[in-house]
Amino acid sequence: MKKVLNILTNMGPRYVAFRLWYEVRRRTGLLKAAFPTQPPSKTYSSLAAWKKLHVRFFFEAKESLAEGMKLSEEERQKLVDQLNEYRQGRLLMFSATYYEVTDWLTNPSNGYRYDANKHWTDIPDLSPVAGDIKYVWEKSRFAFLYPLIRGDFHLGENNAETVFQEIESWIDANPINCGPNWRCSQEISLRVLNWTFALHYYKNSSALTEARFEKIMNVLYWQMRHVEENIHFSRIAVRNNHAITETLALYLVGLLYPFFPEAPRWKQRGKKWFEEEIAYQIYEDGTFLQFSMNYHRVVIQLLTWAIRLSELNDESFSERVYHRAKASLQFLRACQDTQTGWLPNYGNNDGALFFPLNVAHYRDYRPQLSALEL
Repeated sequence: MKKVLNILTNMGPRYVAFRLWYEVRRRTGLLKAAFPTQPPSKTYSSLAAWKKLHVRFFFEAKESLAEGMKLSEEERQKLVDQLNEYRQGRLLMFSATYYEVTDWLTNPSNGYRYDANKHWTDIPDLSPVAGDIKYVWEKSRFAFLYPLIRGDFHLGENNAETVFQEIESWIDANPINCGPNWRCSQEISLRVLNWTFALHYYKNSSALTEARFEKIMNVLYWQMRHVEENIHFSRIAVRNNHAITETLALYLVGLLYPFFPEAPRWKQRGKKWFEEEIAYQIYEDGTFLQFSMNYHRVVIQLLTWAIRLSELNDESFSERVYHRAKASLQFLRACQDTQTGWLPNYGNNDGALFFPLNVAHYRDYRPQLSALEL
């Protein structure tokens, strides 16, 4: 009884009631029923129709980008090294260590392979046998696409076929709502945003065929169905950067893919919830609820996507979002070493860096803070 009272006191009745109801749904199969497997495939838009949409991304396509800042020899070599590691089947995980990654379902730290046919509700985050599920999630975020795209932009490569082969490979290996990579809605949201970046960059590539586009759209749709259905787990049971990521993904997918049947609802709810999460999680002085410099940078990256893409599409958020974004920048810059760009390694830090568009040191916050400059 004392333990129950402690949980009620520390977490509040809303959290406790939600977790109890969530567990009842999980054990009775109601939760599993809300996330169907093997849904019928459907075409939501043709490739040609998508290209003609009157929505704007950060850029129109690869061909629309002017030649950017030249890489220094050191930066160029770092990018080449990243690409060489990838081509040898090695992936940088948690911004710290390279692991050999053989597929989408095997934990590279211990060799445990998850069952791709098991419903995600039956898969634990941690187990003595499987280890930490994050080792499988890391590649499935698809942040590794950015060095490939940068290889195109800076080195004159053409990695379009590789990028779409990777996306197709993931789709084939991860049936809808099954396996470890459907367990976390934040991971799903990041994957969708990273696929979206790649789709726009390679919009005019011959590697993006009609069949591939329709296949990607079908799974992208079901990923966002998953995020919406499970959104209150993040907004009530977790309520940290996960909730910010997922609500933003709902808004942006509703904005950028208006042909999905639920797009208007995703856009409206996602925007409202995102505004609420920013107001709740970032305090007036610019500090962040998780009291972690690195997780605060994660939020800075998400705010950059939110503010820039809304501006490009003639939309805006509540004034509080802009105020908290500006206050965050002021707080983080006040803590930053002006010579190195580093901040104190304060608070939890799992190596998260969502959209790696440079080869700066992981502790150097200048690229991300500069991108949000308000």
